[in-house]
Amino acid sequence: CTNSEAVAQYYDRWLSSGINIIGPNRNVGAGSLDYYKQVHNTQRENSVNWGYESSVGSALPILTTLRDLLETGDNVHVISGAVSGTMAYVFSHISNDVSFSDAVRRAVVKDYAETDFREDLSGRDMARKVVILARQLGLDVSLEDVEVESIIPEEILVKTYDGGKEGLKEGLLEDIKAVDDKISEQMKAAEAADCALRYKFSIDVKSGKCKVALAAVPRTDPLFRLKANENLVAFETDRYTVSPLIVKGAAAGPDLAAAGIFADLLRMTRAFTALQI
Repeated sequence: CTNSEAVAQYYDRWLSSGINIIGPNRNVGAGSLDYYKQVHNTQRENSVNWGYESSVGSALPILTTLRDLLETGDNVHVISGAVSGTMAYVFSHISNDVSFSDAVRRAVVKDYAETDFREDLSGRDMARKVVILARQLGLDVSLEDVEVESIIPEEILVKTYDGGKEGLKEGLLEDIKAVDDKISEQMKAAEAADCALRYKFSIDVKSGKCKVALAAVPRTDPLFRLKANENLVAFETDRYTVSPLIVKGAAAGPDLAAAGIFADLLRMTRAFTALQI
């Protein structure tokens, strides 16, 4: 249950030894493309399981849904949505009385955000999830291939903060006030156009283009009604043309992450049970 790079380097060794792995470590699923392919090959060669559903949408069955579509012969054309509970919470709570930085503080207090929530605000966290989804589609995509719009400027991204976790949190919350006015203007412009401002991703399978950016979404977009800490992923496929297949629900916080990991464990248990019948 860690995103540790050091732990990620053991995956190939563990799978080679016949050990099944369940975990949300995105340093494997969205890390080096060569290592990712190596781990998948080792998994297949040793007939072991690697469950990482929770690496994208906590307890939401996003990867499971995508695998089901592909394995039943459907052709996926576009995947879009929002897979950051932190960003969903922030942009659904900004108002005339609540600034961007205030909304981020509330998300941090609720334990929705990463410890270093620059991962959320820079788009890097969502970009890693996009890479995992894209690779499931068979696209040879790496993190640097994803076009990402950061909410915060480069000087905050590279800044070093003293005082441990608390110093990092308070320093960041103070510094991000610098973008409050900009975000407020973008929110007002979106509302004036009868749209909602959302932090959105898209994967175009034909072009291979992957993008994470702020977008003013109209009422016809499923993201318009995104609430609180929800994630939403829309699949546009050969079968789902008139209306996309949508997976939506709460996806932020340690309890939901734990539920996603436990669900992977149950799926693995059912697979073992079936082999014994």
